Amino acid sequence: MFKYLPTVLLIFSCASWSGELKVRVENIKRDGVLYMAVYDDKDVFESDTGESSQQRPGIVGGLIKAVARGETEGIIELEEGRYAIGFYIDKNENEKLDTNFLGIPKEQFGFSNDVMGRFGPPTFEAASFAHKNETVLIMRAR
Repeated sequence: MFKYLPTVLLIFSCASWSGELKVRVENIKRDGVLYMAVYDDKDVFESDTGESSQQRPGIVGGLIKAVARGETEGIIELEEGRYAIGFYIDKNENEKLDTNFLGIPKEQFGFSNDVMGRFGPPTFEAASFAHKNETVLIMRAR
């Protein structure tokens, strides 16, 4: 009986294991601050306009880091599940996504799966991905 105990403990410990989400953002055109949010809630993802960089329910992880032209990488620890990512590069460091009078972003932004919405952000379903163990996402700043 005791010779199987390590195997049983390993199986139960893997059930709650979280893995690394490795993200890379390419096509960064100007220096700034990257604000990236990982969402597990459809309503929060689809209603977020980038007006606040504050943590709130529905956002389960993210990155905030200074970036330069080119590309940047980061690692986020997450439980297994279904998520969507939205990000923007704040070039004037005012902690929000600046838009023009029509609501079109003046700063670079992007979403997981490199999806874009027709007249606004994409749906959670279009941007979502399954995260298990280790996931690697490459996104392009628009």
